[in-house]
Amino acid sequence: MKSLVVSLTAAMLMTAAASSAVAVECAEGIRHAGCVGRAGAVEVRSPVAEPAKEVVVAPQKEVVVAPKKEVVVAPEKEVVAGPCRIVDGRRVCR
Repeated sequence: MKSLVVSLTAAMLMTAAASSAVAVECAEGIRHAGCVGRAGAVEVRSPVAEPAKEVVVAPQKEVVVAPKKEVVVAPEKEVVAGPCRIVDGRRVCR
């Protein structure tokens, strides 16, 4: 009985899915192209060829790269050894 209910439910779902299919028809002509579907139609004009325009190329500029800046390394500070200890998570030197 259970398999019969499952198969009938599956058959109804497949029928419903097949009936909601959308058909679209498209065509292309010399002057126009368009598509027609369930929601409506769309028409598009073909582009008109424009007369050839003269192409101007900009002159190339020379690329100048700035020289590297000198890197100055500061000397490390000397650590003075003294009576230091850690109090409450801080280093205390006296």
